[in-house]
Amino acid sequence: MIDAQVLLSILAHETSSDGISQSLRATPETYSLTLADGTGANQAQVAWSDSRTLAGSSETLDAASLTDDRGTVTMTALKAVYFKNASTAALTFTPTPAGAFGGTFHVRPDGAVLSVAPDATGMTPGEMVVAGSAGQRYDVILIGEGTVT
Repeated sequence: MIDAQVLLSILAHETSSDGISQSLRATPETYSLTLADGTGANQAQVAWSDSRTLAGSSETLDAASLTDDRGTVTMTALKAVYFKNASTAALTFTPTPAGAFGGTFHVRPDGAVLSVAPDATGMTPGEMVVAGSAGQRYDVILIGEGTVT
């Protein structure tokens, strides 16, 4: 059973001075999504996450069949994909089918990418190629419909 929340908050404050006058401009934006247990719109069944280090110049994660301490995690539809570069050099993150995610992402150091598809279909799980240099680190979280066996 899963209960997942995806939260994104951006708050920018800008100040400007013109003579004796000072102005403050606030730019707030939030995104919030709750995924209940199940299959359908705004629903998911399983989450998989890992902090990883590239052994070579690239590695491929198959979102349809992953392993962790629970066993094999099989994703049938992805509802949220989070990728964070924890390295000091850029990484390339290419999900397949790329069209479902918007293409290849070049993620700079300490940068992140979030793709969310809460509708009944979600994103098609496939291979995700992470490319960079040996020793680079990244974090990945996948939330979607599927099973753990």
